[in-house]
Amino acid sequence: MISTMVFPKTEIKKQKQEVTAINDYLMSTNNIIRIFLLLPAIVLFRISADVSAQTAESDTLLYEELTEIEIQATREMESEASAPFSVSVVTRSVNDQRGEPGYSFDRISGTVPGLWVNDRQNYALGERVSIRGMGWRTAFGVRGIYVLMDNIPLTVPDGQTVMDVMDPAMVRQLEVIRGPSSSFWGNASGGTLFLSTEPATFEPSASARIYGGAFDTYSAQVSGSFREGPRGYHLNASYLHRGGYRNHSRHEAFRLTGHMNWEWDADRSLSVSGAFVDAPDTRHPGSLSESALEEDRRQAAANFEEASAGKSWRQGQLGVTLRSSADYGEWQGTVYGVSRSLHNPLPFADIEVDRLSGGSRITLVNDNRFIEWAAGADAAIQSDDRRNYNYTGSYVRDQKTIDQQETVLNGALFARARTGWDRFNISGGLRADAIRFESDDHLRFGGEDRSGERTFTAVSPSVGVSLRTSAGLAYVNFGTSFETPTTTELVNDPDDVTGGFNPDIDPERARGVEAGFRGGVSALNLSYDVAAFRMNVRDQLVSFRTEEGGSRDFYRNAGSTRHDGVEISLRWRRFSIMELSANYNWSYFTFRETVETGQVTFPEGNRLPGIPEHRLMSELHLMPGNFRVSLSMELLDSYYVDNANTAVNPAYEVFHLRLRHNGINLNEQVSILPFLTVNNLADATYNSSVSINAFGGRYYEPAPGRAVYAGFSLDL
Repeated sequence: MISTMVFPKTEIKKQKQEVTAINDYLMSTNNIIRIFLLLPAIVLFRISADVSAQTAESDTLLYEELTEIEIQATREMESEASAPFSVSVVTRSVNDQRGEPGYSFDRISGTVPGLWVNDRQNYALGERVSIRGMGWRTAFGVRGIYVLMDNIPLTVPDGQTVMDVMDPAMVRQLEVIRGPSSSFWGNASGGTLFLSTEPATFEPSASARIYGGAFDTYSAQVSGSFREGPRGYHLNASYLHRGGYRNHSRHEAFRLTGHMNWEWDADRSLSVSGAFVDAPDTRHPGSLSESALEEDRRQAAANFEEASAGKSWRQGQLGVTLRSSADYGEWQGTVYGVSRSLHNPLPFADIEVDRLSGGSRITLVNDNRFIEWAAGADAAIQSDDRRNYNYTGSYVRDQKTIDQQETVLNGALFARARTGWDRFNISGGLRADAIRFESDDHLRFGGEDRSGERTFTAVSPSVGVSLRTSAGLAYVNFGTSFETPTTTELVNDPDDVTGGFNPDIDPERARGVEAGFRGGVSALNLSYDVAAFRMNVRDQLVSFRTEEGGSRDFYRNAGSTRHDGVEISLRWRRFSIMELSANYNWSYFTFRETVETGQVTFPEGNRLPGIPEHRLMSELHLMPGNFRVSLSMELLDSYYVDNANTAVNPAYEVFHLRLRHNGINLNEQVSILPFLTVNNLADATYNSSVSINAFGGRYYEPAPGRAVYAGFSLDL
């Protein structure tokens, strides 16, 4: 079973090299890892025996118990039980939120197939997130995936997504559309994440949480909820400090989230959500070359440390949603606003951006006996005041190179409909977007006005059919997405670094088809989700660097790519004392055309960098008495880190252990929930993320060795 986790490549020479590497790799794997890898097979063998022993009369479908609650990521038009496309919902309990550090998003999202989160150990860049390969190219933040938090888009109109306003520890529910979903959200919807920090209940409660541990990490958090008649309120505040595993990687941030929910009457409700983050000093260690890793994995890139590279930022956002029901349907309207300021000194430039963005959306949903339909409109604006300076290091600026106001306007109309029949159903949607980029050059470098504008349009259809069978839900779906270059990518012109927009790059567009099956057997507490997909992406946006540009990323459209993959997810619970989950992803993503440029040439058939072909995630939870012991594992195949496929990030396996008590009553009003987390239990040496196509071979972002964190939560 283990040897099938790494498949040999097509070239004969590489086959021999990889077979030798695989043998060495397996020989070095200790016994506990082998046992853990075999555990899913042992459990599934046991399940198959149980299944064969079941009588037809006792079989009950878990599918029938899947939630019919409408998924917000689908604009409340679909549910997990009926959606004819790949969708996953993860709901965390209060103890899950309070009983682990939760300082990084990857620790709470590992059970979702098709979603891969890399913790760069670099808060200046954020985590690298991809869904079925979309997002693979990102240099910082998130690209190609539309993200919302508490009904407020973290993805601005140009497609940029910055998730640092989110406190991962407070995410209660995570919804994921795995695949092209521009018919729902428009630009940068190669997949969708909908994050909710709103509590399940607003009943009166108060809690405090403190933890600390490796690499000078300490955190404090307080939260509380209360209800006043029809109104519920929730507030959470947290502080996080991390000295960092690597040199020059410290980070601190204060975050605040709040909610108000007002049930006017049975037909009307108002909700208000807000968030704030202040991160005054985050250092940027850069990525390392292979030789630098061998010398000292904890060092920072010399040019980043010498330049005091890093960033400081502050962001606040507020959104208001009104829901109202009438005889002709249900209206939902949202208005939101975001303010962000950023100072970002880097070796090649000192960057300042002040951003104001906001928007509104309105949807009418009508549901009758045979068909449900929705129609609506979205409008959004993004205004960035950007200033770039030549940078000499130690916060000393030289000549200003860019001073321009960048404005992005997005308008969209959409419609969606689905049938409501008993077994066979059809669901489809259509969305039309227009996105206008404008730049107003304030610098007039050399007396030349480099103001400009670009307009992109897209029509995004999707359609799916589903069939409810005795074993679950089978579906086939066709979806589309598009992704414009962001303002940052447009302004980084390799032929001109003094303002304006790069006229030579266009949006990338994707079409995908998938077939899947999800369901389960409740008598065995077994659920499963299987999906196979093919996605074709044309005008693929890829990054590159030049000797003149140093660490700056430039972008080009590089032909087309094909994404073929399979996702398998299983979850099994045995009585109330054990739960096992596992998901496996096979991802074969290739360039479909030979690309020749002045900087690099890579042939048809090369693999997309940054994505392993094989990835297995598994979690085992033991619940003896009032304790919970969790052991998680991530096993990855090796993968390329550049378009030319000349450099590789080695395969690795890593284990994490979490221990907690579900609550010790100190008195009638106070209970304490202690917890302990050991990351990288086996002290493996590996790189948790990479910098794609980095100049000078500086591809690698190393992960820490074994790290221990401990803390407790007080519930009042």
